[in-house]
Amino acid sequence: MIRPAQSEDSRLAAGLVFLSGPVAFEYIFNSAHGPDIRDFLALEFAESGTMFSHRHHFVCEQDGQLIATIGGFDKTSHDATFMGNAKAIFTQYGWRGIVKGLFFELRLVKPPRKGCYYLCHIAVAPEWRGKGIAAQLINFMAARAQELGYSILSLDVAELNIGALRLYQQLGFKVVKRNKSYNGVLDHHLYMEMTLPAAAQ
Repeated sequence: MIRPAQSEDSRLAAGLVFLSGPVAFEYIFNSAHGPDIRDFLALEFAESGTMFSHRHHFVCEQDGQLIATIGGFDKTSHDATFMGNAKAIFTQYGWRGIVKGLFFELRLVKPPRKGCYYLCHIAVAPEWRGKGIAAQLINFMAARAQELGYSILSLDVAELNIGALRLYQQLGFKVVKRNKSYNGVLDHHLYMEMTLPAAAQ
């Protein structure tokens, strides 16, 4: 069952969100300069002022167990949470976190453009992978975005994440741009888009 995420999901959801991009999370939110990344994600997931909030996420449950997450936002919601994101990161990780986060967004994973619904934090618990759950989540979000009037669904994927890249291509996403890494830690990222059919009137 796919449902809107709730504040009470924060602890379990944080672990899954972390799995959606562990290398990037470890690089930006380095625990040497602040709390454990999962603790930070759990705190922000429970709140409502940042892009990590439950308000921007859906979860998948199976037999009462939370097994997957997916997030989504558009340009308006991205811009509305920008200062909240910065404040939360600075409070926990200082200027190092702010600078690393800004570089990551400016160089590798850029904000969504107008008319585009952007997917993020796509993660399935390891023991539930290979069962089509990620595809179900993405199709769910595509239908939702279409109903809300968006014309484009987009996401970013690390170039070496071959399994995810293959899935996205099978679902209809096409690579629009390759954003090169600016250091030896982060992978190159592929920006992908899928055109959504116009919603029925």
